[in-house]
Amino acid sequence: MGDRRGRADPDGGGRPVPSGGRITYVPVLPDGQDCPWVRERATRWWLVVPADLLAVVLVAVFGAASQRAGGQAPAWVLQGVASLVPGWLAAWALRRRGGDHLELAWPDGALVVGVTALTWTVLHVLLDGLTGLGSWVAVTSVFLVVFLGGWRWLYGFVRAHDSLTPRGVARRIAAQDAEAGEPRAAR
Repeated sequence: MGDRRGRADPDGGGRPVPSGGRITYVPVLPDGQDCPWVRERATRWWLVVPADLLAVVLVAVFGAASQRAGGQAPAWVLQGVASLVPGWLAAWALRRRGGDHLELAWPDGALVVGVTALTWTVLHVLLDGLTGLGSWVAVTSVFLVVFLGGWRWLYGFVRAHDSLTPRGVARRIAAQDAEAGEPRAAR
């Protein structure tokens, strides 16, 4: 549990305590507003691939159920998986300059969702025709945003929360800085 929340002494207690008993805190994930949990890392494919595949299966199953076309679910799963690959490739190729992080909701995840929806719609038209296309596109697009975009948003929320300094520690550090006469932002 201590590893998840950070430690008061990052090297595990090997350093002597600073003079004056000064409190320091180094979170396991550094603070910052620029998604610190992805800094200097490429896409976590071990997370993206199974989460996206599960999301596509859920979209196909729920889409088939909502369209009262349960027999189409296996074909829609295959179409969804085939559509996901171009989504990954497009996001990876277009976002590579800024560091590809396909687990982020924006902009990488939104690109995956958009390209997947477009590719899946084209495949659906080619294989199943234009019958009921409007409702199929609406349902599939909404489910793709909810499932493909939703797990990315939740992942970002959890990782951002983990990178925060606990309030109690932050209060003690602020109080000690106030006593020393140095503003918190200057450190």
